[in-house]
Amino acid sequence: MLSLSLNSGQSSRVMRSVLAFIGLYLFLLGPSQGAEWTLKGSLDQSLGYDSNVRMQADPQGSFKYMIVPVLTFLRKTDVTEIQADATYGTQVYTEIPQFNQDIQHYGLRGLYKTDKLDWAVESSYSITPSRNNAVQDSGNFNSNATSDTWSVSPSVSYKIDELNSIILSPSYSETSFTNASASDNFRNRSNTNVNLAWQGLWTERYSSTVSLFYSKFESQQGSTTSLSDFAFDSVGINLSNAYSLSENWKLDGTIGGRHTESKSNGTSGSSIGFLANASLGYTAESYSSSIFFNRSLAPSSQGNLQELTGVGLNFDYKIADNLTASFNANYQQSTQINSTNQGDNQRARKNISIQPSINWQLSPDWTLSGSYRYRSQNRSFSGDVNSPNTDAESNLFMLSINYNWQGLSISR
Repeated sequence: MLSLSLNSGQSSRVMRSVLAFIGLYLFLLGPSQGAEWTLKGSLDQSLGYDSNVRMQADPQGSFKYMIVPVLTFLRKTDVTEIQADATYGTQVYTEIPQFNQDIQHYGLRGLYKTDKLDWAVESSYSITPSRNNAVQDSGNFNSNATSDTWSVSPSVSYKIDELNSIILSPSYSETSFTNASASDNFRNRSNTNVNLAWQGLWTERYSSTVSLFYSKFESQQGSTTSLSDFAFDSVGINLSNAYSLSENWKLDGTIGGRHTESKSNGTSGSSIGFLANASLGYTAESYSSSIFFNRSLAPSSQGNLQELTGVGLNFDYKIADNLTASFNANYQQSTQINSTNQGDNQRARKNISIQPSINWQLSPDWTLSGSYRYRSQNRSFSGDVNSPNTDAESNLFMLSINYNWQGLSISR
């Protein structure tokens, strides 16, 4: 049975999100003439067995069941668009009941268009098991903590002419953790980002973007808010290009640099690095594939800023009209930036994931999927003899069924 339990901090975030949603809805509601109203939904269910749920050297397996319903509302006119979505699901582990947790997400996005300006704002609130994001976050699959995140992301785009635009997109988010143990060493955090970009369309097949960014990441120990354990300020520049080589081939590439200043308990440091995101994709009638490389900055739940470097391959093949096979392979390396805390926070991780799957379209609304996933992780610790290097791997066999409700649509 699903249950909703919010502490005071969660209630405050929910209230802020609700007020933002109501204000945005009233602002964009406008006249109802010419509006299109749509209500859609989906229901994902999956049952599988994971041979090493905790990703520890001593594996523990468990059956896992997950159900995730999603409801989406959309109102659209010639100049406005507002979309709201709500997710309330749960995941259950037969052998590890402390990992039985709910999954919640509530989001709202609004858009208002004029001849020269496009205004947009997006706000969301989510409650997610921290282990579900462990690959990108901390590498800790052994925690039953939940991460509670509230975010708001406004943006404005100014069209200089038919080929050139300027885009300003700030964002702010807060994340806190509940049910975290002392050994998790999770820290509450906040992120502030500002991005200013120029986007130019050279031809129908080639476009470029130059962007300047500033980001500030702060983290606090536990529930303490009066003193920041870690603070990271980063500035940088990115140059992006998108080029359609042909009807089948598309190339996207971003390269940039960043400078990061860090402070921790009176100790400061700085570092420089490069950022990148490149992909080459091919699309045909019966199959599609892509390869990618990326390097980005991401916060860690242990309070540090980390640099993520990854490569991957995706492949989809249409066997028949209602039968599709897929293959995904990813490698990611995570390193800490300017870490000043010995032991727990000076770590590097290497994650590998290989996942073939097959999807059967039973009807326009129903899809049955079967998949296998191999995952491995290496965590190396420096400066802490009590935390030796850890290698772990798991095998996950999963059967999933998805119902995609086409919903209701009204135009007037």
